[in-house]
Amino acid sequence: MKHTTTYRQKDSGWQIIISYKDTDGKWHQKSRQGFQRKSDAKEAEAELLAQIKKAPRPVDRSISDITLVEFCKEYLKLRKSITQGTKHNYINAVDALRDVAKKPMRMITYLDVQTAVSGWNIAPVTQKQYLSKLAILFRAAVKPYGIIFTNFIPNIEIPKAKGTTERLTVSEEQFRKLMANTKDDIKLALAICYYTGLRRGELLGLTWPDISKQSITINKQLDTKHFGYMDPKTKNGFRTIPIPGVLAKMLTQYKNSHPLDIHRRLFSRPYGTYYGMKQAIKKIDRRLSPHCLRHTYATTLLAKGVDIRTVAALMGDNAQTVIKTYIHYSDDMRRAAADDIEKIFAENF
Repeated sequence: MKHTTTYRQKDSGWQIIISYKDTDGKWHQKSRQGFQRKSDAKEAEAELLAQIKKAPRPVDRSISDITLVEFCKEYLKLRKSITQGTKHNYINAVDALRDVAKKPMRMITYLDVQTAVSGWNIAPVTQKQYLSKLAILFRAAVKPYGIIFTNFIPNIEIPKAKGTTERLTVSEEQFRKLMANTKDDIKLALAICYYTGLRRGELLGLTWPDISKQSITINKQLDTKHFGYMDPKTKNGFRTIPIPGVLAKMLTQYKNSHPLDIHRRLFSRPYGTYYGMKQAIKKIDRRLSPHCLRHTYATTLLAKGVDIRTVAALMGDNAQTVIKTYIHYSDDMRRAAADDIEKIFAENF
């Protein structure tokens, strides 16, 4: 780095001034004063030079005004190892900032981002996921790209949710009504979610080679934005899920009574199928959604004594996520616990 160092007396003391040229060819100065002796000022030179070298500066003029949206695209182009699902998480995180993401990164302030985040109407876990992706982008913008000087994303606060988040589940009676009031692909899709806890993309991405008499294998999911296949959400998403006989029978009957899709997909009209699922479950209870079937699957297994690690493996999650998301007591579980406690302690007397 080209620079010059000057020492001068100022205010009954000594001052050091370092003039240096940035990568755009512009000269800047960094100074410090208040030294009693010139030798003290000289000792500070190495420290000031280290600070100058450490401070990021635009690598070249062409990217100094790059917007967050544009930077995200360029960043993801270079990250070949990131799965398609993770790439969508980055894109969704940036999109969630709306107009802020269209500003040059060097002009985005802490207040801009905090205001946008405070207006989010999404689940806290999703907010945390988005902020983690934004933090990675801003960190990269600091170093190695040198577009901005600081990464303030870790300091962004997520508004505290009021009360506790209720994990809605589908009762056995409600599921029987769903089965009685639906048919064809919608009925099968609802049953698969109830008996396996699949995510939307995993469900809609199923092909017949993924199905056996005893299990369903998840090795891909449908990209619901671009209508193509991509890897499961995480590495834990690759899994094989055992299925009960009742679901195996439904799958066989459906396959034998419906024409085979050219791509061997279970659901040839995935968006129509999912829309039908939403409509059907809303008729049972307007608060419910197809994702509630995933909650139902998890809480049912836990209530029946299946250990947390097994539940996590079956759902394509990790144990910590299952603990944080699904360990709660429903009224049925509370009553069952009361009965068990009565039996356990009654034996001691």
